[in-house]
Amino acid sequence: MRGQTTSATKDSLHSIAGDLKIVEVKANCQFNVILTDKVILKTDCDDESSAYYATPEPTIHTYYKSLAGIGDFEEVVLFQMQMLGNACDGGDLIFLGLKKNGSYSLSHSIDFCGGRPPVITWGTEKVTVFIPGGPPNRGTGYIPSETWVYQKGQVRKLKTRRK
Repeated sequence: MRGQTTSATKDSLHSIAGDLKIVEVKANCQFNVILTDKVILKTDCDDESSAYYATPEPTIHTYYKSLAGIGDFEEVVLFQMQMLGNACDGGDLIFLGLKKNGSYSLSHSIDFCGGRPPVITWGTEKVTVFIPGGPPNRGTGYIPSETWVYQKGQVRKLKTRRK
């Protein structure tokens, strides 16, 4: 079943920049994110050099649309990459900024591998992503909390204060 070619739409939404679709090209392995008939992101679990080799399935985590928009964009979609196995509960987070004229911007990804779910705070100029700290899924120790900001099409990690 893993090698089966499917070309099935897994999720979609109508955005200000056109129709956005997540299409499964090869079962559980290859996906395309398509904006108005243009592929804007490809994943492939068979390509070990791919950034999303281990987390090939993009899902729409959250979608934000308001009259004010967010900074430079009228709409923003937050994708979360999902993996094949169960080592992580969710994967990387990627923002897609959309404009009425059809242009878009994909952010760099925020590394995430489970634990408590991220807390997303949407504002008119930025989005804040708080990733709670806690014990790792496997092993011992403590993973510190992280705060990320998406603003002007870019993500950046805020520095944490030492206690």
